[in-house]
Amino acid sequence: MIKKLASSVVLLIILFCFSFVFLSTTPLIAKEVIVAIGDSITQADTHWTVNGHRNTIQGGWVTRLGNLLEKDFPGEYEVINKGINGDTAIGVLQRLDRDVILLQPDIIIIAIGTNDIFARLSADSSSTPETYQTTMTRIFNKLQMDLPDMPIFAIGMTTPLRKYAHIRFGDFLPQQDIVQDAFNDYNSILKGLTKEYKLSYVDLPSQWPEDVEESWKLCADGIHPNDAGYDFMAEILYDTLRSRVAP
Repeated sequence: MIKKLASSVVLLIILFCFSFVFLSTTPLIAKEVIVAIGDSITQADTHWTVNGHRNTIQGGWVTRLGNLLEKDFPGEYEVINKGINGDTAIGVLQRLDRDVILLQPDIIIIAIGTNDIFARLSADSSSTPETYQTTMTRIFNKLQMDLPDMPIFAIGMTTPLRKYAHIRFGDFLPQQDIVQDAFNDYNSILKGLTKEYKLSYVDLPSQWPEDVEESWKLCADGIHPNDAGYDFMAEILYDTLRSRVAP
C-alpha cells in the first residue's frame, strides 16, 4: 500500500513538472496592436455637449472600434488611443517616434488635420494647405521608412457646423460654405497623398450627412461627434479594416 502511494506521488510530481515545463515554454499568442493617433476627436475623453447633445458613453471611436473587434475576434486585438486634444499635423509628426513607432504596431490609424484647418480659417499665416501637405508627406515618409509594409489608414475630416459650434466655442468660424470649402481642400490633399503612398483613405466625409441638421444628429457640439456619431465612425472604420486587412 505504501509503495503504491509513493508511486502515485512520484507520478503526480512528474506530471506536474512536465506540465510546468510545457506551459512555460509554450508562447502566448500576441495580440495585433492598432495605434490610433490624432486630436480631440480621437482622444474623446471629454463629454462635449451643446443643447442636450451630451455624450453619455465614455470613450469615442477608438474605444468603440476596440469593442467591435473584441466582440468578433475576442483576445486578438488591442487598440491604443494616442489622441491629444488640440493636436495638429506637426504635433503628430513630432511625437511619431514615441507614440507610434516605438510601439511597433501592426496597424496605424491617423486622424489629423481639423485643427490645422481651424488655424487656417483664423488667418494663421503659418497654417496653409501647402504646410499641411508637406507635414503629412513627412509623416508618411517616416512611417514607411521605419515601419515598412505597415497597413496605414488615414481618416478624412468631417466638416464642423458653424450654427452649433459657435454656442460653445464662439464665433471663430466663418460662414458654413467657406468652412466646407476648406475641409474639402484639406481632405483632397489627404486623399491624394494616401493614393500616392498606396495607403488607405477612410472616406468618412462622403458617408457623413451633408445637410447641417442631419449632421447635427451625429454631433455633440458642432465639432466633436456625440454617441451616435462615434458609433457611426467606429462602424465605418471597422468595415474598412475588415475589407483591407484580413483579421
